[in-house]
Amino acid sequence: MTTSATAAAPEIFEEVFGAWTPRAVVFDCDGMLLDTEAAWSHRTQPAVLARYGVDPAAAEDALPLGLTVQDASKVIADLAGAPYEEVLEVTRERFRADVAGDLEVLPGVREVLAATSARVPIACASNSWHEMLEDKLRRAGLRDFFEALESTDTVERGKPFPDMYEAGARALGAEPAQALAFEDSHTGASAARAAGLRLITIPQAGEAPPADLSLTTLADPRLLSWIETW
Repeated sequence: MTTSATAAAPEIFEEVFGAWTPRAVVFDCDGMLLDTEAAWSHRTQPAVLARYGVDPAAAEDALPLGLTVQDASKVIADLAGAPYEEVLEVTRERFRADVAGDLEVLPGVREVLAATSARVPIACASNSWHEMLEDKLRRAGLRDFFEALESTDTVERGKPFPDMYEAGARALGAEPAQALAFEDSHTGASAARAAGLRLITIPQAGEAPPADLSLTTLADPRLLSWIETW
């Protein structure tokens, strides 16, 4: 059951987590650290659907927020009757072009990453392929915060399967139950919960994934205050 922190008392973290603090933290990337979900949802995906003549309405339910590029490409290839490898390459190239400019780091991200990484090891787990994840984090000036990166190239199955979060926690020397995840979508939240991590969400508009705690922004000063008690 999600506890909303929008109008809650400052002690909400103690109410939700008690004396528990994480031994490791795993962050999602797109939509959580960087404002790249809009590029995917409003530019990349519509452009690829249009290229292959797929009605966006027909694809809507099959393309939830947070899918891997591989899974989204498979859906589009099946709907269009097009070769999967071709659609995958077209999709990757289009997304790479759509995020080639300046990357917007979302509010509160630098402060939360700095405070968290000063206390426990942190990882980034993304449904991007590894080259793209490295590139985005480096261009945004965030790569050096992370001790580990998990991507669709480092695990067998991407989100919503638990593999990425399990691998991320263990790469930091923690069991999943000792780790905390930050997510913004149902797809990612499902992965974190299936892996057994505690979970804080900053949901995208229209999303309400189940979590231990839901905030509206990483810039919530109560979050930083809680991290500083670890």
